Amino acid sequence: MSRTGRRASLGVAGVAATLLASAHARAAPWVQQEGHGIVILQTTPYTAGTRGFDTLGRANGNGSFGRVELASPYWEHGLTSRWTVGLQPRLQAAWLTENGRTSTNVGLADLSAFARYMVYQGRLDVVSVQGMLATPGVDGAGSTPRVAEPNMGVEIRGLYGIGTQLPWAMTGFATAELAFRGRIGNAADEVRVDVGFGLRPRPHWLLMLQGFSNIGLRNNTPGGADYAVSKLQATAIYEFDPTWALQLGYIRDVAGRRVPLGQGAVLALWYRY
Repeated sequence: MSRTGRRASLGVAGVAATLLASAHARAAPWVQQEGHGIVILQTTPYTAGTRGFDTLGRANGNGSFGRVELASPYWEHGLTSRWTVGLQPRLQAAWLTENGRTSTNVGLADLSAFARYMVYQGRLDVVSVQGMLATPGVDGAGSTPRVAEPNMGVEIRGLYGIGTQLPWAMTGFATAELAFRGRIGNAADEVRVDVGFGLRPRPHWLLMLQGFSNIGLRNNTPGGADYAVSKLQATAIYEFDPTWALQLGYIRDVAGRRVPLGQGAVLALWYRY
């Protein structure tokens, strides 16, 4: 099938499948076509205040924390008409400023591998399940701020998506996902709730609003992390052609427990094959 024909055949479902497969190994209910896939190179600069937070997790300005994803690649590939597999290493640089002193660290935050299976496909909607394994990371020369995730994680996720035609030749979609991530170690297990809404107002433009929530279950042992955070992300994607696209956006922490709330930018280059 030609690239032009493949793009036409994907329609609403194909738009959603590639849209939602971006930051932090966030899944999409749709699967890739057999033998085809996507590679996304994403950079996400992020800043937050540290030390001294109110009851909503908002920092009072004593110090600052910064982090940037170092063009972390995301890859997923269609094995069959129902199975999609993928990988995402998260490479990060981080810096922490407190009392006039700045410390830095660079390393591999973690490496995630996943497999997604499409359980049901209707005319407009789809139901999938996904399993993921995340390895611990590796810190660089510095130890503070910590970059590497110290615990292995195992996740099971249920995904639902629906696409629809809209007036004025537009298309749109919505997704909802629920996941449980078990931590092997002293960190708390997590429940993750993700939702997404997408709109294609023009042939080459895609607009997306997403919400991500990580909820620690407070079952950590001494020394283990336990936190909760909810994020909103708004992005715009411009497709140069059926192969290449550019994504720009903004992400903000809107609520949290035992974490500072920050904000960041999203910059990503997509390659479809």
